[in-house]
Amino acid sequence: MEKKPPKRPKVAWKEIRAPHERKSQPEPYELTEVQPLHCGADSLPFSEKEEAMDVIQKYLRSTEKDELLKMMFLESICNICKVSSKKDSCEGLAVFCHENNLAEKIKVLICFTNTQNKIVQERAMERLWNLSSFIASNSNSCQEPSAKFVRPHHWRDIICMILQTTEESSGDNKKWANTMLDVILRDPATWLTDVPEILVFIQRNLGSNNASAHQILFSVLDVLAMEFPRDVLMSVLIDLPENDSTTLDIWNRLLSLALTSEHFLAELFSILQSQMLCGILNVTKTRLGFLLLAVMHPTEEKLQELYKPELLQVLLKVKSLPILWLVLKGLLLMSERPEMARGIGDLLPNIMETLQFANNANTRIALMAVKIFANVMSHPGKRRFSSIAVNLAWKLLHLFNHVSSEVREGSIRLFKDVMEAVTFCEKRSMKNVVCTGLLPLLFQMSDETPSVAEASRETLIACAKFLGWKTLKRLAQRKRKMEIKECLLQQSRRRVDEYLWQSLSYLDDSQAPLRYEAVEFIGLAMQHSRKQGREKLNAICSALQPLKNDAHPAVRSVATGVIDRCQTNTAVRRQSWLRSLCCCCQPLSRWL
Repeated sequence: MEKKPPKRPKVAWKEIRAPHERKSQPEPYELTEVQPLHCGADSLPFSEKEEAMDVIQKYLRSTEKDELLKMMFLESICNICKVSSKKDSCEGLAVFCHENNLAEKIKVLICFTNTQNKIVQERAMERLWNLSSFIASNSNSCQEPSAKFVRPHHWRDIICMILQTTEESSGDNKKWANTMLDVILRDPATWLTDVPEILVFIQRNLGSNNASAHQILFSVLDVLAMEFPRDVLMSVLIDLPENDSTTLDIWNRLLSLALTSEHFLAELFSILQSQMLCGILNVTKTRLGFLLLAVMHPTEEKLQELYKPELLQVLLKVKSLPILWLVLKGLLLMSERPEMARGIGDLLPNIMETLQFANNANTRIALMAVKIFANVMSHPGKRRFSSIAVNLAWKLLHLFNHVSSEVREGSIRLFKDVMEAVTFCEKRSMKNVVCTGLLPLLFQMSDETPSVAEASRETLIACAKFLGWKTLKRLAQRKRKMEIKECLLQQSRRRVDEYLWQSLSYLDDSQAPLRYEAVEFIGLAMQHSRKQGREKLNAICSALQPLKNDAHPAVRSVATGVIDRCQTNTAVRRQSWLRSLCCCCQPLSRWL
């Protein structure tokens, strides 16, 4: 009795061919006259075409479609599509697809896209978008059915394949991916209907560092925004993560469209005044709608309309990064004008609270907030901000090693201005902040961005002057970094352990020069530390251990040296403890 094929293939999507597809024995070479093929518009060799179409028609006539027959059916279609795409005439194949209602038949792929087997899922999606792109690009009559069975929730998997394939240097797959993308972008009303899901996919994948992928994602975003402007704007404000930098990247892209499209700008104004959004954000229509002025070209008239500090103070408390971005954009424009900068000075405590969002993921928020502070404090009368200077200085310390060089430089220069803005009664509290900032400023003097390194040196000189440390000031002016390390350790011995733990946070910095400076300082600090218990030494060795495999040879070398010294100190202390234990035991043994 013949064994039935399994319901599921044992080997996921194994390439299966018909038995008569095996290569036959080569026949003796014979010179013959080339005869024209009589296969009409079809461009495949007649035997291969006949085999493939036989398999397809056999599947269509069959009432019991087992898994083996399904895969042979799909393989035959893929083979026809791939070979025919290299030729100029595809009309015959397109007619064949249409007459046999092929677009409907290949729905069989859909069930495989949800399988637990990852290999099966990937192969199914590959065939799905291959077949869809072929049918859509070869026959207008077949485009509608192909879009019909490829539902929006399959778009995410399809676009993943497109992004991966377009990165290839050559090959048929890349051509199919580009074809499918063109089909989708030409008819967004059919393919891009599930706006929230597509936006979530774009937002998640913008986190990669692939520039070509970003270009494709933004092109999809542009088409999506122009086709469904209201849905896109509302989805960004409601559905996307509010504390993610990619959300602000999408928002910034949409606002650039608003500058060039009056229709899109009108939709944005309508959204900002919508009852639904105002209810979610707990703010009135009038207050939210007036933020549209921050998007428009900053004429003197529009800035005067926007100059409403009391209203802006309320909007600064709205928990939405896109809305916060609009508020800060308006404040930044006004802070550049001296007469308006004095008026928004009372908002600095509220603006300072926005720095809680100024982490590495939100460069735009951090940069705008720092620029607003710098602009306001650059005008005469900055000492009136002495009451918030200490708290602001503490917050700025966390931005010294920000991923953005602009934020690093801006926060370091602002730290200098804030330090100089304190009055006598606040000076003692500011000294504690300044002492905490000395080591980060020393490390940032080795920043790979020259402007950041210079800003760090200038601010370190200002800090030394503020503290009255003449030696530190002289060494900073001469850029003597090793001697500055020794100076810090000798000048304030009670802070050695604080400096030691502070430097550990720089061991995973993205810049090799800063990692090197941190490890070197740890080695020096260990020599000056009064308490070197076993737990402390083990913790330092554990923190340094990954740097023994650092990509930078200088970092590897200095880390290995410090670890060896720590382990030696641990061994010496253990021997000393054993000797003292033996000395204590000797009198006891005599007594016994």
